[in-house]
Amino acid sequence: MLFPGRDFEKASCRDASVDKNMLVDMFDKISEDKLNIHSMVLLRDGAKIFDVYAEGFGPTIRKEVFSVSKSFTSLAIGICQDMGYLSVDQPVLPFFKNQVTQSNPGYEALTIKHLLTMSVGHKVDYTDEWKKGVNVYDLFFQKPLDYPVGTHFVYNNLASFLLSAIVSKVTKKNLNDFLDEVLYSKIGIVKPIWDQVDGISLGGWGLKLSVLDMARFGQLILNEGYWKNEVIVSRAYVREATSFQIATTHVENPKDRYGYGYQFWINDFGDARAAGMFKQYIVTNKEFGLVLAIQAYETKELLDLFTSYILPGFFKGWQYTPFSLRDYLYRFTQDSKELIAEEKKNRTIYD
Repeated sequence: MLFPGRDFEKASCRDASVDKNMLVDMFDKISEDKLNIHSMVLLRDGAKIFDVYAEGFGPTIRKEVFSVSKSFTSLAIGICQDMGYLSVDQPVLPFFKNQVTQSNPGYEALTIKHLLTMSVGHKVDYTDEWKKGVNVYDLFFQKPLDYPVGTHFVYNNLASFLLSAIVSKVTKKNLNDFLDEVLYSKIGIVKPIWDQVDGISLGGWGLKLSVLDMARFGQLILNEGYWKNEVIVSRAYVREATSFQIATTHVENPKDRYGYGYQFWINDFGDARAAGMFKQYIVTNKEFGLVLAIQAYETKELLDLFTSYILPGFFKGWQYTPFSLRDYLYRFTQDSKELIAEEKKNRTIYD
């Protein structure tokens, strides 16, 4: 297992034992379907097989990763638990006793684990009601509980914000500052920007990362919290966080129906992923030691690239082909020019 320093070690398709034909076919599919991918990197055992960038993007460009942010917040909770600051089984309400004027009945049973698994009991995500001047804690705790706490998954951005607020309370540091000390600096991520409100990192969104930052995080998850013989977060927590904790069979996206961990989605092929709006992904696969990180502005599903091309390529192993992967990476950048121009013209949500 390789741990990237300032740069990633490189591995050829032969070294990585992947069928290059499948990767070539994948880039053909990206071109044919006009998939608006900004950046993509594939690792095996910590070595970079390829990284590729759309016009105007590159390895140092940091972009909003939307709900990928949640998985970073989850690891912060795990680190806090390892340090003895909290337990995921702790009730949530006492953390906010000085900020909540009144709470509805039932919230006494709400624990940090319920925030992590989005099993709060709300029927919808109330984030859109959070406006300037609104007490977010009252907004959260005064909503009725439509399901018994811990029994039903409903996507909940405010739950992720509360996790960030809890980290700040127990560490006396902003979540982003805390992670810079205990995670970013350990795995080679230069401290990123994380949007905040009243000094609290948003937790569920607002984090700006490069695709290589995302790949580093994915490698940490694949290594179950270890990095160069140092425990960043305990293996026990990472295993819990990336394992099935609650059913999601009722959600809209078929790819999201395989369960949820602690701010991680479970994949149909197993393992877990961090995921954000417009198809930001960090996908891990233990069987082959893979990390795939993607930044995009796309509504079409991109996980099929992993299941239909990348995984089969590793199952097949190295196969000779006269094609050069480098040619396809170059074509990807050229093809992106039109897509990026169209995005800039029509995009309504910006970083």
